[in-house]
Amino acid sequence: MIRLLNLLAVCGLIASAIYAYSTKYDTLYQGGQVSKLKTALHKERQAIAVLRAEWQLLTRPDRLQAAVEKHLALEPIGTAHLGRFADLPNRVERGDEIGRLLAATATPKEKGPPEPRTTGSLTRTVNTRTPTAAAR
Repeated sequence: MIRLLNLLAVCGLIASAIYAYSTKYDTLYQGGQVSKLKTALHKERQAIAVLRAEWQLLTRPDRLQAAVEKHLALEPIGTAHLGRFADLPNRVERGDEIGRLLAATATPKEKGPPEPRTTGSLTRTVNTRTPTAAAR
C-alpha cells in the first residue's frame, strides 16, 4: 500500500514538472511574440511620421503655386465669370404634394347620407327639449 502511494506521488511530481515546464516555455514564447509586435509597431509609427513629413513637404503653398503656374493655364476670376440673378431659370411650382398623395389614396365616397354604424352598445335617446320658464 505504501509503495502504491509512493508511486502515485512520484507520478504526480512528474506531471506537475511537465506542466510547469510547458507553462514556462509557453510564457517565454508569448513574451517573444509581444516583443516582435512592439518592434513592428514602432517601425510602423516611424513610417507614418516619415509619410506625414513628406506630405507636408509636398503640400507647401509655394511649391503648389509654382506647379499650378507651370502646368495649368488658369486665369483670375473676373466679373465676366459671375452669373446674374436674371440668368437663373424660374422655379417650377410643385404644388401640394401631400394633398395630391392623400387624394390618390382616398376611397371614393358613396352618394347619400352615411349609414349608421352598429357597435353593439345600447342606444341612448338624447333630450332635445329646451327648459321652459315654468320649470325655473
